[in-house]
Amino acid sequence: MQVYAFDETSPILAAQAYKGKNYYCPGCQGIVRLRKGDQRQPHFFHLKLTSSCRLAQKGLPHLQLQFFIKNLFNSAEMEVQFPSIGRIADVADMESKIIFEIQYSPMSLEEAKGRSADYERLGFRIVWILHDDTFNQKTLSPAEKFLRTKTCYFSNMDGSGKGILYDQHEEIRGRWRRVKSGPLPINLNGLQPVEKISLKHRLGWTLYCPGDLIDLSLQGKFALAKRSLKPLQWLKEAYLAWLYMLLAKSSK
Repeated sequence: MQVYAFDETSPILAAQAYKGKNYYCPGCQGIVRLRKGDQRQPHFFHLKLTSSCRLAQKGLPHLQLQFFIKNLFNSAEMEVQFPSIGRIADVADMESKIIFEIQYSPMSLEEAKGRSADYERLGFRIVWILHDDTFNQKTLSPAEKFLRTKTCYFSNMDGSGKGILYDQHEEIRGRWRRVKSGPLPINLNGLQPVEKISLKHRLGWTLYCPGDLIDLSLQGKFALAKRSLKPLQWLKEAYLAWLYMLLAKSSK
C-alpha cells in the first residue's frame, strides 16, 4: 500500500492528496491516483503497474520509515538510483554521501555484504535500519549479525508512522542474543563521523548520532545502558525447562 507520491516534484502524503488527480510514483515514475473510502486507508494506486516498481511491493512500515528519514534531511531523496552498481537506495543524502537502507524483510548474508560493499566502493557511508518485525529477536540471522558490526539501528515504526528509531546495548554469543537493554531513542539527523571509539563491538561503525551507545560512551554514560541489560525471556524459559528436567529425574 503506497502512502506517498510526487505532486510534480514535491512529495505528498496520500492523506493530503485529491481523488482524480494524477500524481507520480517515486519508484517507477508512473502515474498514480488516490484511493480512499470510509473503511479504507488513503493510498495511491498505479494506473499501469509494472512488476519492477519497488514502492508498490513495499509494506506500510517500510514506506513510513523511508518518508520519515527523508524528511529529517534537507538534501535527502528517496529511491535514488545508482546505475553503475545496479542499486536503488531507500534514502540517499547526496550532499553528505550517506545511504539509509531500511530492511523489513529477511535477507541473505551475501546480499547484506554485497549491498554494503557496493555503496562503500562509491564513497558512501551506510546507515542500516532493521525493523523489529523481522530483526532484534532471540536468534540472529547471519545477515543481522554482520550488519550489527556496521552503523545499524532498529525501529518499531508501524504502518501509521508511530514508533521510534533506537539503539541498544546487547550481548551476542554465536547466533544468540543473550541479553539486551531497553530501547535507546536516537536523533538520526545528528549523525556525525566516528573519530575515536573504545567500544570493541562498535569498531566497524563509521557514523554515530545523539542517543546511541557511542554517544553515551563519549559522555561517560555507557555504564547506565549496561546496567539496564536484561536477559531475554527465552533464557528464563530454557533455565526453567532444564530445572524441571532435573527435578523429574531426581524424583524417579
